[in-house]
Amino acid sequence: MLNQCVHLREFSSAQIDVIQRHIDQHKWLNGIADSNKAVEDFCVKYAWLMRDFYCHHCCEKKASCHLVDDLVSIKNGM
Repeated sequence: MLNQCVHLREFSSAQIDVIQRHIDQHKWLNGIADSNKAVEDFCVKYAWLMRDFYCHHCCEKKASCHLVDDLVSIKNGM
């Protein structure tokens, strides 16, 4: 059983795509002028959601991955 995700490249690619499509609106809505600070803020606020969505709905290994279950435990503080 693996202790780490082997699909980080796919996840990272999806995460970059989401950030690039939404960063300008995120900057405007949050009053952030600097793009790097906006990306950091976006990740702090939404990275958990992107990972949850990717792992539970997009990953081809979601049915057999024990790390998906660990996400639920982490989110619930267990």
